[in-house]
Amino acid sequence: MNFLRTLVCISFVAIPVVAQPQIGGGTCDSSALNGNYSLTLSGRDVSSAVAFSNIVQGVGTATFDGLSKVTFTLTNNSNKGLGVAQVLSGTYSLQSNCIGVVNITSGDTASFTLGAYNQGIDFFIDGQDGTYSLIGSGSVLPASCNATLLNGTYSFNGNGFALNATAIAGVNYISGLITFDGTSNITTSWYVAASGTSTPDTTSGTYTVATGGCTATATVTDPSGNAYNLVFTITSSRDSNFLLSGGNAKLIFVGSGRIL
Repeated sequence: MNFLRTLVCISFVAIPVVAQPQIGGGTCDSSALNGNYSLTLSGRDVSSAVAFSNIVQGVGTATFDGLSKVTFTLTNNSNKGLGVAQVLSGTYSLQSNCIGVVNITSGDTASFTLGAYNQGIDFFIDGQDGTYSLIGSGSVLPASCNATLLNGTYSFNGNGFALNATAIAGVNYISGLITFDGTSNITTSWYVAASGTSTPDTTSGTYTVATGGCTATATVTDPSGNAYNLVFTITSSRDSNFLLSGGNAKLIFVGSGRIL
């Protein structure tokens, strides 16, 4: 079931895509994006009182076929639910100036502006689906991933929202260290900044890298019994950097980690 429809119980309105203007010469066409990429995608819905009424944050992968078809595979956290799997698919195109469009027609109805850069290694998207304003980005994934790629201590910096049941209670920032043992064990030592205070927290648990993919999941628990569900997309085989989304009943957040 479409997670955005499920979360906000609203029928979507298809947004027509306006062709992007040509900006001089260039070297791109749809083949510039070809293969598997990381993906982080965040959306916000602002009420008439200019307050956040719904938010969604997700990480996952994007697959471009080099011709016209694209698939986004995400795990999303929102103020209405955690760990919601979502598969979005549709078509894309790129002009020679490396700017184009994505039309999502399955799993949701959404329209994005698409940009490719760094010789097709990276891309960005921004658009809307009738409820959320959305922004995202990604980069080429390693050819293969396994648990040993997450090995050592990483800096982490993220941001998100504090929750009170399904209401958005405020914003938060999380920064600190995440340590993997290269097999299955994970510990974190980070600070959660919210409501004018910064609170230290430590957690431990286990992680698993999906077979044949570059996504991973973990559940970690702090000494008070508060559990965090974490989802990773490994973005580099050499430095083993990653994107991360996490959350529990009190907060959700998204950010990135880099090897120290």
